[in-house]
Amino acid sequence: MVAAPGPSFMVLVNETLRFGRGAGLVTILGSSTGLLMWAATSALGLAALTQTSPLVFTAFKLAGAAYLCYLAVMTVRNRWKFGHQPEAPEEYGAADLWRSYRSGLVTSAANPKMATVYLALIPQFLPAGGGSPADVVTLTAVQILISAGWYAVVVTLVGLARRLLAMPAMRVGLAWVSGAVLLLLGLRTAVMTGPMA
Repeated sequence: MVAAPGPSFMVLVNETLRFGRGAGLVTILGSSTGLLMWAATSALGLAALTQTSPLVFTAFKLAGAAYLCYLAVMTVRNRWKFGHQPEAPEEYGAADLWRSYRSGLVTSAANPKMATVYLALIPQFLPAGGGSPADVVTLTAVQILISAGWYAVVVTLVGLARRLLAMPAMRVGLAWVSGAVLLLLGLRTAVMTGPMA
């Protein structure tokens, strides 16, 4: 489930291609924060609203779709700079780190399908009777660590491939491809149906 490409995966790849491994790692931190938010809302019973209320589900999916489309436009708009930013972590400013963190956070937090993970998937691994809060916390932590670990592998591999971006034509081509994939994911998110549909 973690390895299946989705919006968070594509945003992570996009950030790493554009700004390097440091940005990719900060994006993972943002994505993990979004997962923690979903886990917390699930524990409080609020995540169930995305499963039972078409209005709440639609609000989340449209927010997520709009953000993915925004990232697509920004990627293509800045295509000549794609992958041209410095790789050295010390050359990143606070604004750059915040942008990468925010990209991971918003993409994860605005994905209503994440509620399904915490409402339908994780309870299947709990002991009969629902288990204790410690069981829920442990399973949530394991899921987030698996996700972060897989994304760290992706960041490393994409960071190595980023060296191909030395050629301007390659940078521009990848920017168009990355922007197109983000746009398609945004459109797919906008039309996805909820569990009540």
